[in-house]
Amino acid sequence: MSKLLTVALVGLVVLLLLLGRASSGEVGENFPSSADIVDIFGKLLARQQSEANATRCELQLQEFFEGLASLKEYWAIQMFDAWGKIPSGILSGNFYSLGDYDQCRKAASPPTSAGLIRGRYCQVSIPLSFLFSAAPGLSMGSCLPDSCDTSELKPLMDATIGVLLNSTNLGVTCDVSVPDVGTKEIVAIVIFSAVATLMVCSTVYDVFATLTGRTARQAWTMFSVYSNGVKLFTIARRPAAGTLYVKSDQIDCLNGIRVLSMVWIVFCHNYMTIIMSTMSNTIGIYDWIKSYHSMLIVGGTVSVDSFFLLSGMLIAWSVLKELNTRRKLNVPLMYLHRYLRLTPAFAALLLFTCTLMKYCGSGPFWSTLIKSTEDACDEYWWSALLYVQNYVNPKRMCLGHSWYLSVDMQLYLLSPLIVYPLWRWGRRVLIVIAGLILAAMGCVVGSFLANDLRLAFVDAGRTDQSRMALTYQPTHTRMGAWLLGVILGYVFFQTKHRRVVMSRVVVIVGWAASLIAMLAIIFGDYPFQQPDSYMDHSIAWDAMYESMNRVVWAGCLGWIVFACINGYGGPVNTLLSLSVWQPLGRLSYSIYLLHLPLQLMLAGSRRNSVHFDDVTAIHKFWGDFGLTVTLAVLWSLAFESPIVVLEKLLFGSRKYKPAPDPQLKITASLPYSEEIHPRPTARSRKSTPERLRICLDGESSRKRSTGVNEDARSGKIK
Repeated sequence: MSKLLTVALVGLVVLLLLLGRASSGEVGENFPSSADIVDIFGKLLARQQSEANATRCELQLQEFFEGLASLKEYWAIQMFDAWGKIPSGILSGNFYSLGDYDQCRKAASPPTSAGLIRGRYCQVSIPLSFLFSAAPGLSMGSCLPDSCDTSELKPLMDATIGVLLNSTNLGVTCDVSVPDVGTKEIVAIVIFSAVATLMVCSTVYDVFATLTGRTARQAWTMFSVYSNGVKLFTIARRPAAGTLYVKSDQIDCLNGIRVLSMVWIVFCHNYMTIIMSTMSNTIGIYDWIKSYHSMLIVGGTVSVDSFFLLSGMLIAWSVLKELNTRRKLNVPLMYLHRYLRLTPAFAALLLFTCTLMKYCGSGPFWSTLIKSTEDACDEYWWSALLYVQNYVNPKRMCLGHSWYLSVDMQLYLLSPLIVYPLWRWGRRVLIVIAGLILAAMGCVVGSFLANDLRLAFVDAGRTDQSRMALTYQPTHTRMGAWLLGVILGYVFFQTKHRRVVMSRVVVIVGWAASLIAMLAIIFGDYPFQQPDSYMDHSIAWDAMYESMNRVVWAGCLGWIVFACINGYGGPVNTLLSLSVWQPLGRLSYSIYLLHLPLQLMLAGSRRNSVHFDDVTAIHKFWGDFGLTVTLAVLWSLAFESPIVVLEKLLFGSRKYKPAPDPQLKITASLPYSEEIHPRPTARSRKSTPERLRICLDGESSRKRSTGVNEDARSGKIK
């Protein structure tokens, strides 16, 4: 059979798809009319040629064509029925007609002269430039014999639809069969099976020991779902403070900040995966971005800076405490502790991504989406585990959201160089830290101006430079919020034995300024995101906003933590300190790791276009979040909780014990002394001087309960 007969097949398909839709003068002069296709079709059916040089793909196409023409072969009709049809709403941005993916994959012929024919799902991208220049092309699903690959189908499509449309820009992509299980997949299965076996055996032993009243060995209960689950879901309830203010050793408000920030991140990524996938109203994005509430999503990137603030604060506290107690740091042990806490759960996710993820789903975009993710991790798994992705491969990152782990680890490695001088020379070092914050802001401004960057997400792709790689992911541009956290941790450490008393005016002004500034940061992005006018203003405004918004956000959040700790949080502190946040706070690291890969897998499994609106997105978010939390429980029990026990067994009392990291599952506690102070009353507020009673370098007039006397001038430990 000649290639002309395969062209006939494509002509038949185009005829049935375009019949009644594409008469000349309705959608454009270049769009083929049904009469044109019928004419071509009739001529092709009259041609007969030898089959001596026919490929297997051509032979199976002939069988498919003949079976379809006879209307007697159910498998051929089933394959054709799985094709996408011309969709309605193209002018609204409905550029996808995916057909029936599963029906195509199930279609199979009885034995024929060309062999057994099975359906293979492909997508043909048809240019729509004759409608409007900005159209990305109409992507239509097709079902063809599985012996045909892209290299054979592309010339056929160009010779038919391409010729009729006077275009050679047709794209053809076909579903790739999942490869058989190989060596690396077997290794992954063995590792995950071993962990599951350890969990089962450890749990059985733990439960048996509990029921029989025996003392279980800690090493044997390392993977126990029972013991680790109890720790994971335990809620510590603090006694009511009554009429006295107690400066506690627990910063309960951090749990709420951590969980709400994590929910915000998952919520924003949920919108992102919808917008980047198949939508039936793509043009509606431009209307959505003109609404002010869309800024809650577009401006939600500052939620990551909340974690940077908490990380810097707790690291500063832990290092200062260690220096105050031992007058030295065990830096190697400190780094080892951090690596052991972050890496096992992350490494397990990398292993799953590189090996088993491709077997966990299917769909029109599954092979393309998952293959690109797997390829990036196959190539750059080492930079991911070394936490240097944001500099080594910022444009081809293994698990895109893992850039945060790289930045956080790099800042942790630098923390002794920043916190030790702060302990040694006191508040004079704050000037240096402030200079570093300004330098980070200056790097953002310089990158925007030098590379002609814009904030608008519709501007992506206008230049060859990536704003994500230049300003969003690098440590030197994101360290501002973390450094503010270090300053905040230093202030908390220096005031750990006393409550900072503030007047009513200072408290009101502080809360009002913080809340107004946070709202201004979120909604101030509005003019920079408008697709019709974002180029009207100077690029310097984009640069200034991007350089300041993250630092200002961290400063406002720092005020909230400061006010809550010192008894001025009111209902905000009550909300953030709810005990329900504690289990979710312990799960926050696993939730962060798993949520985006899960959302990408769900997007790759989607069979049809989705109509984008806020209600649909919110509904999808709760499904994503619930499934993520469920998997995060299992992930934490398998790869986080055992590491905590392992560290105790390996290092014992020598183990470095820093304050918990905001992205880890441990409770957020700072070792305050349990001094009791009266709650501020109306009378005491009137007698309070109109200033903050903060001593940044300690009190030289009295001995602390720790026996350490700090020089108020030098900040040195005597």
